[in-house]
Amino acid sequence: MGGMEPLIHSVTTTVAQDVRGLVYATQFAPAALLEKDPPNWRWHLPLGFVTLVAAGMLLIAAGGVQRHVQEQKQGARYHRTKMHKMKIRPQPALPPV
Repeated sequence: MGGMEPLIHSVTTTVAQDVRGLVYATQFAPAALLEKDPPNWRWHLPLGFVTLVAAGMLLIAAGGVQRHVQEQKQGARYHRTKMHKMKIRPQPALPPV
């Protein structure tokens, strides 16, 4: 058990320092966090919403770039067929034979 004493001493010292730090930190008043708008902010929208919209636009652009790269790798371009554009006329039922 002699090998464990330095480890136990180290853990005890670390825990004591952490507890002292927490006690010391509670003596100060917590700093108030204020969200401020950037200067000349004329849109009057929440900054978080604007950030979310910008991130969405970047994702859409990245998807377009990825699709373009995929088309170049595969060599075939995606195109729609005319199968569903043609109207199918109903055929009269065949008489029983």
